[in-house]
Amino acid sequence: MRGLGYRLVTALLLAPLVLGVFWVAERYEAHWLAGILVSLVGLLAGWEYLYLMGRLGIPLPRELFLTAIPAYLMLAVAWDGRYALVVGWAVVYLIVVYSFFRRGPKEGFFASLAGIFGFLYIPVLLSFVYLLYRGDFWYLVQFFLIVWGYDTGAYLIGSLLGKHQLLPRISLAKTWEGVAGGLILAVVGALVCPALWDGLPRWLPHMVAMGVWVGSFAQLGDLFESLLKRAAEVKDAGRLLPGHGGLLDRIDGLLAALPIYYFYMHFILGLI
Repeated sequence: MRGLGYRLVTALLLAPLVLGVFWVAERYEAHWLAGILVSLVGLLAGWEYLYLMGRLGIPLPRELFLTAIPAYLMLAVAWDGRYALVVGWAVVYLIVVYSFFRRGPKEGFFASLAGIFGFLYIPVLLSFVYLLYRGDFWYLVQFFLIVWGYDTGAYLIGSLLGKHQLLPRISLAKTWEGVAGGLILAVVGALVCPALWDGLPRWLPHMVAMGVWVGSFAQLGDLFESLLKRAAEVKDAGRLLPGHGGLLDRIDGLLAALPIYYFYMHFILGLI
């Protein structure tokens, strides 16, 4: 119960802060403020990714990695992201060159894969936040509420009623009961979008579908990071957030769900 208390306090402090920053950024067209927030999140998550890779015996170019992440994310919001892709490709090639010179052909190949994946996994996926932010503030709120709703429902129902393990080889704590509870609250979170309340009968099936799909991918993201932590033989990626572990532990589901939400809103509904 003490762990639950830490999780609740941390969530109640961070959620309004995050949404408040994005609201101020949109309200006063201070897009750089949103850029700083997302860049800081990416930088801290990148630090934790480097820690996990170090535990796996895969040293990556720390200075390059931690410089490239905020640079890419700031460029993704500045100048409409025109230069972010150039920076991304440059970083990919520099990671490959560093890995092969430091590690040799075989080890360098695997280090290159880990470095390139880490860059795609953190800053590239995080940059989807800007696409939602530019669409409508309430779309961003809806997305966060779906992911946070899923995390909350899965944790509470899984802790109280969980009996049937989901994938015990990856995580002993995940249960099918938790998945069901998470999806229910994810759908509830999807309904909190005033931008879609006009013509609700039309949008309601899509809101339910988004809750299920985005919540499902949030769970997959959480399972993937659990797999990384199990391989690295650690319980948490960090200790930054009491009750949650590291920042990467907090945003793992968000990273996996971002492209899914954007795809649905852009290609199926045409709203972004």
